[in-house]
Amino acid sequence: MSNIKTGNIKTCNMTRSERVCRALLIVMICVASLWGMWQILVPKPVIADNTPPVPSRPATTPVTPISRPAETAKPAEEEPTEEPVTPYKRREDCWTFLLVGMDRGEGNTDSLMLVTYDVAEQTVSVASIARDLRVDVDRKLKKINAAYAVSGGIDGLKREVSMTFGVPIDYYFRVNLRGFIRLVNAVDGIDYSVPCYMNYDDPDQDLYIHYSKGMQHLNGQQAMEVCRFRQNNDGSGYGDEGRQKTQRGVLTAVIKKALSHPDRINDYLSIAAENLDTDMSLSELAWFATKALSFNTENLNLMSMPCEWKNPYMYLDADATLEMVNTYFNPYVLPRTADQLDIITR
Repeated sequence: MSNIKTGNIKTCNMTRSERVCRALLIVMICVASLWGMWQILVPKPVIADNTPPVPSRPATTPVTPISRPAETAKPAEEEPTEEPVTPYKRREDCWTFLLVGMDRGEGNTDSLMLVTYDVAEQTVSVASIARDLRVDVDRKLKKINAAYAVSGGIDGLKREVSMTFGVPIDYYFRVNLRGFIRLVNAVDGIDYSVPCYMNYDDPDQDLYIHYSKGMQHLNGQQAMEVCRFRQNNDGSGYGDEGRQKTQRGVLTAVIKKALSHPDRINDYLSIAAENLDTDMSLSELAWFATKALSFNTENLNLMSMPCEWKNPYMYLDADATLEMVNTYFNPYVLPRTADQLDIITR
């Protein structure tokens, strides 16, 4: 009993400033403890050694690491020299992803997007990759969207995308149509301006698309149908390039709507757990999620990889692709060179 009295007397005898200081100290200790636990439970992802595969065609200009000229011995008190910059030295906190949408049959990929998230600069760049893109592979069907079905699943697809564009793929996200529909419904649908009149029926895929041109409110099923449209029954429409543009527009609308409702994070996580396949661990997902909380959609760059149709494939514009990769998708310190991309022009 005497100990209790003594403790109370000491507390009561403390000045107001002393009590405030003690309270702040307790808060700081708690915050430090929680931060330490967070760093243990949700560590920063480690960049794997996944440099792009070497192009199968011989490079016209071999690429060698850049090193500094030899120097004479320096006095002990001088600062050590910096680490040489090599072609595969990574920028700090810059990550690359492959976003894959599967078709109804879960065979070929229905949509492909290359994504780079610069966490330090809080910018996200997304580029659609044409399904009919001609890639440098030794198989009968040389379209990139066939890689998943005939070249080793998601690993084969990652390898072909990485080799074509000269950048690594740190992680992938594979989303099925059910997950996309549920996500749009979870944000109560989106407002989107349908770019053209749509009238298409495909009983084999159980796909029926009928929409007027103009601004409309779309639920999940409707947004999915608009994203899958390429042409009408009479052959009019806008083809794969227009389809990619529509997909990016719908994706932007969904992201903005989702970020405007952070209170629904549990719904998003539930949908992801049931419909999203990724090689990212739960702690890695949590790390990126905390960084994305401060993301501003004004820093979202959307585009298509520059292509031209030459029957029966789409072919990349080599110069424009290289420029786009270095401007938006290169996670390395040094720019990529033409020899580090594997582009087939014809």
